Amino acid sequence: MNDSLLRDLINSLLEDKKAERKYKIITRGVFITIFLGIIFLPFFLTNTNNYTQKHTALINIEGVVTPTGINTSETIKLVQQAMDNQMCENIILKINSPGGSATQSKIIFDEINELKSSSKKKIYSVIDDVGASGGYYIAASGNMIFANSSSIVGSIGVRLDSFNVESLAEKLGIESRTISSGGDKLILDPFQSLTSEHKEHLQSLVTGIHKEFIDDIKIARGSVLQTDKVFTGLFWTGVQAKELGLIDEVGSIYDVNRKYLNNSTLIVYNKKPNFLQELTRSIVSNWSESSIGFTY
Repeated sequence: MNDSLLRDLINSLLEDKKAERKYKIITRGVFITIFLGIIFLPFFLTNTNNYTQKHTALINIEGVVTPTGINTSETIKLVQQAMDNQMCENIILKINSPGGSATQSKIIFDEINELKSSSKKKIYSVIDDVGASGGYYIAASGNMIFANSSSIVGSIGVRLDSFNVESLAEKLGIESRTISSGGDKLILDPFQSLTSEHKEHLQSLVTGIHKEFIDDIKIARGSVLQTDKVFTGLFWTGVQAKELGLIDEVGSIYDVNRKYLNNSTLIVYNKKPNFLQELTRSIVSNWSESSIGFTY
């Protein structure tokens, strides 16, 4: 093989290598662009529902009431969109929640009532499996409340969770080195016993929040409530809840649609989060639930 032929062969191989490398770079770039687009596109999509046919808005309220579980701003925004949409005739809140944050539950309750006061559209709250504590608080914002016969309803009470590991830490030789200012700053420190004064203070907070919860439910349900027993924190089936005045009727969203909405077209207003959004929400929600706070 002469030098010229060898040189041509080498140059040809080099050109093939360059073309192959260029193809790999372009292919990888396209793949990465598509991959990132799939992940991040939902973050840039608006959640505006501009439906052009007459319908009933179905808003799912599901999970623990936290800033990231049943998201306060998201729930209020969906109700606002349904109220503003001229093609939306009424709203169904489909609730499946054991409760959660006292603050977030009240905010949703108050805001839905505010939106409802300036509109002729009716809100029907339908409890699915569970509508307890904060979940029931939200349900009480509706014009009428429904639940299935086997649904769990009620649990109108407040709790503040904490624990004490002082004796266990002493046995294991663990010493707390928390530095604080303010004599009562460590009121819920798990390495210190709860004094009678601190216990009395915390009880007064819980009682105050509970009273606010009770007052709102009494305003929402009026004379329909049969007894103050519903405010002890107990919960009941849908059938029992009907007898106690916690709900208006036993039924599902389909019963409501047939009886009150003339078989209206139901359109779900919630957009399903993508995997990354769901993962982020789950992590933050777990952190929120592990933090100390007043819960329903």
